[in-house]
Amino acid sequence: MIKKLVILVIFSACLLILGGCNQAPATQDTGVNLNVAVEYTDHAAAFYFAQGKGLFEDAGFSVEDVNVYASGVGVAAAFTKGGFDVSYMCLVPAIYTYANGGVPIKIISGTHKDGYGLVVNASKIKDLRDLEKDDIKIANGPKGTTTDFIQMLLLEKENLNAKKVLANTVRMNGAKQLMALRNGQVDAVFVPEHFAAMAASFPGMKMLASSRDICPDMQGSVMVVTEDFLEKHPEAVENLKEINKKSIDLINTYPQEAALIIAQNLNINQSKVKEETKSPQANLEVTPELVAKSMTNLRSTPEISQQDVQTIINKMHALGYITKSFDAGEIMSVN
Repeated sequence: MIKKLVILVIFSACLLILGGCNQAPATQDTGVNLNVAVEYTDHAAAFYFAQGKGLFEDAGFSVEDVNVYASGVGVAAAFTKGGFDVSYMCLVPAIYTYANGGVPIKIISGTHKDGYGLVVNASKIKDLRDLEKDDIKIANGPKGTTTDFIQMLLLEKENLNAKKVLANTVRMNGAKQLMALRNGQVDAVFVPEHFAAMAASFPGMKMLASSRDICPDMQGSVMVVTEDFLEKHPEAVENLKEINKKSIDLINTYPQEAALIIAQNLNINQSKVKEETKSPQANLEVTPELVAKSMTNLRSTPEISQQDVQTIINKMHALGYITKSFDAGEIMSVN
């Protein structure tokens, strides 16, 4: 009887071992593949730093594809076509995409406040009233970009002649704005960071106004996921929030290391932006020093409030960017 029990125990143990050999590793069961869309600016610093430090891999994610776009509008357009799970994009295009494009996305975290600037040729533009002059040419992004939205806020706040200023405004992407400013084809540009710091570094140029002057502590960019991804991977979304927070904490604790990693990622991706914007001659290379300077013009934080988002939604509606206002809770999943 004892002999039979020993044989049975050994046989059972062998079955457990063989069964264990045929099981997939736990990381394959729990790992999630990500397709990511980001802006080619240091507004996406939290992503670039997290990628550089391997935070996604450490949490069990596999970043399958990263698509880099010149602006939040490019990200928004890409989202309407599908194929992405998560994005780091400016709040204004995110709202525009949800409200006008009907794209089912959810904001899961903030990434930064502020981070936009008006850079001018200091010999031609001394103060904001000079923007009204007939011989002044201003460059800004397409309708629906945050810089376009901020220009409208500036016109309202400073009581500038909107008709004159908008008549002086031409539309182009950030890379082309920098080339046009440097070549003297335009006298002022509205651009996001890091483009603003880069433009202000050109000889004879200065930042005349920043988003901190126009709309202090404005919610700049956000981290979004599709509703489908949220429904299928709620735990993964919570992990993404933690990665975002950890990345931002490290950026704020080690700004010099962060500037180095972010600069490396921006330089690696500049060819994609040149191709997208059809600007092969543009010199978009940045140094860690320029990125570090740029990062002081925004406040990296995962904090975001429903009231802040609601304020932007209401203002976008008032200015005609979206056809109707809506409750900010519809687009948010931050808790």
